[in-house]
Amino acid sequence: MKKIFRKIIFSAVAIYFTSLWNKGFVIEADWLVYLKAALVIAAIYYLIVPISKLILLPLNIITLGLVSVVFYALALYFFLNKFSLIEIKPWEFSGLSLWGIIIIPAKVSQLANIFLSAFSISTIINLLERMV
Repeated sequence: MKKIFRKIIFSAVAIYFTSLWNKGFVIEADWLVYLKAALVIAAIYYLIVPISKLILLPLNIITLGLVSVVFYALALYFFLNKFSLIEIKPWEFSGLSLWGIIIIPAKVSQLANIFLSAFSISTIINLLERMV
């Protein structure tokens, strides 16, 4: 029970941080929408991801994990769009200059933003799990 509750909290934090930096990842500023989205993402990472790792193991070995990345991104996009909780749309990254490192401005398509959002959410969840 504690693990499920932690996944829900981590999912909500990941949604919030992703919406802060990714302007194409739009979520309504309502706590109920955040809770529903966190429940959906927690269910994906608690139920679907372990089952998919087992089923997709031969393909992951052949493609060096590429099938798994595509599956997670599409599952996230499908479930969040099905429940109309989060809108992922194209956006224009204005660039960044931080400690002498310059990242140039770029246009991010909707498909690329789906993968960026899925990568961001899964990275934040995994970092929070490793910290606890």
